[in-house]
Amino acid sequence: MINNHPNTQLLADYATGGLSMAPLISIATHLQFCDQCREAVSGLNILGGELLSECDQAELSDDLLAQTLAMLDAPEPEGTVAEAAVSAPRSNLCPDLANQLPKYLHKFLNHQELDWRSLSSTLSVAAISVGETDYELALHRIDAGGKAPVHDHKGTELTVVLKGSFSDEDGIYREGDFLMREPGDVHRPSATQDQACICLSVLSAPIKLTGIKQVLNPFMRFNPS
Repeated sequence: MINNHPNTQLLADYATGGLSMAPLISIATHLQFCDQCREAVSGLNILGGELLSECDQAELSDDLLAQTLAMLDAPEPEGTVAEAAVSAPRSNLCPDLANQLPKYLHKFLNHQELDWRSLSSTLSVAAISVGETDYELALHRIDAGGKAPVHDHKGTELTVVLKGSFSDEDGIYREGDFLMREPGDVHRPSATQDQACICLSVLSAPIKLTGIKQVLNPFMRFNPS
């Protein structure tokens, strides 16, 4: 059962197209798990349509149709996320990992090799490139029974649990749960003893280690891509 969801503002921003690529992907990934939030987004779309129908009609330029048709006929720029998803090989992911991730995410992962790097003895991260300029999108994996370092946040962090579960000082989070952390939120995620936990994370700034490991903060990477 999913107990943690995006707030109404995030869902509204998603429904109106107000999110950049990385936060949008995190919301869309949560929606793959959550009937409740899919219904909420559907309701927001219906409300938006009703509001638009009540707006005064705007005058359209005489050449608007020609401009629109020209845009549709124009070739898509090379290197876009959409193009990469269409032209990607069927799978660059190892079978074990591919089976643990929602199929929706495969379109963003299949066209790139994941470069896993260790943040601790039990925590590893692999950045995902989606043409983002403000946020880092990444997979985080905590080994079974492992713990992430105690850390604060310099910016917002959005997390979707993809496989397994983890707990911290505030609760237990299972597959599909969506969390938002703000600066000042200090926690230490821990995976269960029987299964590794894989999460999709969106960061607007690097995390900030606390305690004795804070000496490593200048070396913490933050790479929107």
